[in-house]
Amino acid sequence: MTASADTLELFNDCRSDLGEGPWWDETSHHLMWLDLFEGKIHTLDLSGACEAGAVRTIVTGQHIGVFALRERGGLLVAAQDGLGTADFARDGFELRVPINATEPDMRSNDGACDALGRLWFGTMAYDQTPGRGTVYRVDPDFSVTPILHGVTTSNGMGWSPDGRRFYHADTGTGEIKVYDFDLAQGTIGNGRVIYTAPPSAGSPDGLTVDAEGDLWVAMWGGGAVLRLGDDGVLKETLAIPATYVTSVTFGGADLRDLFITTARRPLSAAQLTAQPHAGSIFRCRPGVAGQRQYRFAG
Repeated sequence: MTASADTLELFNDCRSDLGEGPWWDETSHHLMWLDLFEGKIHTLDLSGACEAGAVRTIVTGQHIGVFALRERGGLLVAAQDGLGTADFARDGFELRVPINATEPDMRSNDGACDALGRLWFGTMAYDQTPGRGTVYRVDPDFSVTPILHGVTTSNGMGWSPDGRRFYHADTGTGEIKVYDFDLAQGTIGNGRVIYTAPPSAGSPDGLTVDAEGDLWVAMWGGGAVLRLGDDGVLKETLAIPATYVTSVTFGGADLRDLFITTARRPLSAAQLTAQPHAGSIFRCRPGVAGQRQYRFAG
């Protein structure tokens, strides 16, 4: 089944250089996202408390891979140099745990929090050298444990609704793998590939898992979001009017709005003319609810 781009709404015409990491805050009804190489984190108030379209921004001074809301307030940020904290009350980024300090050609990339509030995130080489990346788990005390080595471009992560399976996309290999997940121990095992992107489809980037267990996957270079079953079988293709689709999340009052981030950076001037809203955020209602995003417990 293929859904038409006509079903989409241009939600926010922000035209980010490399928009990523959308996060729906169900408490404040804010949509947040980042602009990776610009080092900016944005928040848009959808509660009606502020002027429509008003956006606040943190300028971190770091390339940002992913952020997560903290239970204690503010944000946990996985940035170029490592893990740190930030807050919308002020600009800047406070480094707490160096990760890539001895490897300046590496940076942090996408991630997500599990049901116990631990952040999982990955790293990658700037030149995407195969196998240089690592997936880490960050516990609430800010201790960092390497979980998975040999990753190329670590990207989207998510969990099945029952919490027993962990999904991970590697954009560099074009694969999505599923692992058995032990929530109590914070470990994964028995990894197997469930989806390999054909060359014409682009490569899997950010992803989210809906309440029924299906995966919604942004396709970098493919101009689409794919809906895959938990076995990796393609169920639906949602065409997006931007070649570089970066990530997705469910939000809105009923968690049935799908927010989709995109990028402008790789496009030529001619391509940008043909794709004027590349880098912006799109929204649709695909007929299924998502799962809420867990905050970092530290």
